[in-house]
Amino acid sequence: MLEMPLSFQSILALSVNPSWRTRGLSAAAKYTGLEIDVLEQPPISREMVQAFKKIESSIGKTPSNGSAYAWLAHLDVIKHAITSNMESVLIIEDDVDWDVNIKHQMQLVSDNIRKFTEVNATDATPYGHAWDLLWLGHCGEHTDADTPRIEFSDPTVPDRKTYTGWANKYRYNVDSGKRAIQRGVNPVCSFGYALSRKGAVKVLEWASKGGNEAFDIKLLQGCQWKSFDCMVVTPEVMHHYTPLKELGYKSLVVEENGKGPSTKELAFEHAMGGTENIVESARCKVLFDATCQKDHRDYY
Repeated sequence: MLEMPLSFQSILALSVNPSWRTRGLSAAAKYTGLEIDVLEQPPISREMVQAFKKIESSIGKTPSNGSAYAWLAHLDVIKHAITSNMESVLIIEDDVDWDVNIKHQMQLVSDNIRKFTEVNATDATPYGHAWDLLWLGHCGEHTDADTPRIEFSDPTVPDRKTYTGWANKYRYNVDSGKRAIQRGVNPVCSFGYALSRKGAVKVLEWASKGGNEAFDIKLLQGCQWKSFDCMVVTPEVMHHYTPLKELGYKSLVVEENGKGPSTKELAFEHAMGGTENIVESARCKVLFDATCQKDHRDYY
């Protein structure tokens, strides 16, 4: 029997075209023994983007051009997973990064999701079936004394003093040296998320309705409104890698919003950037033989 990558049937990467993002992704995947499929995205016309933006919103928010492009691209990947009849899938963005110890981390995640959701011992599935969406890569989540969760020791977790992100103002209330599995409260950013078969259908139906400022905020809303069962790992085990800002880096969403293009990407190939909240970056290890956890920043 073939080993499934991180115990998901497939890992699919969202990408516009080959770039420093995909080359770094492939190098990190090879170094950590992961098999990732970088899908060829179908074209998304400007007319499609404008039509999607016009979907009526009860909360009065609509996505920018860049966010709408990204949103539609995520929907295409989810459709691919459904039509391919995947039992489970991990969807990642092409600039995502993870720790060199990702397989050990995900074994701990598997063990503790099973414990948290009280999976029967006769059920041999890695994560059980009590979830639709498992949020692995994000940029913050509410975690306080009232959040149902289970904590577990993980020597690869970032120190609380170095953890950075908007969620710091909620104290990321997990004991030092530990991660937590919890029900989704307010997760933000869609760097990496897994879907079960039933979850993929639920999320596609929900997110296709549009009507919010960004894809990840629509998913957050779905978690809050219990439109699907949402589980979150906190602190996250995946985050996006960013080149040095001084080199003129701008995200694809920012570019599409008309804020100007990034510097030619050759500049990003040979200068090490950084990744928040990942202690031993797989990208930086394989490309620069270094760690590159970003320094703490005050977000409020």
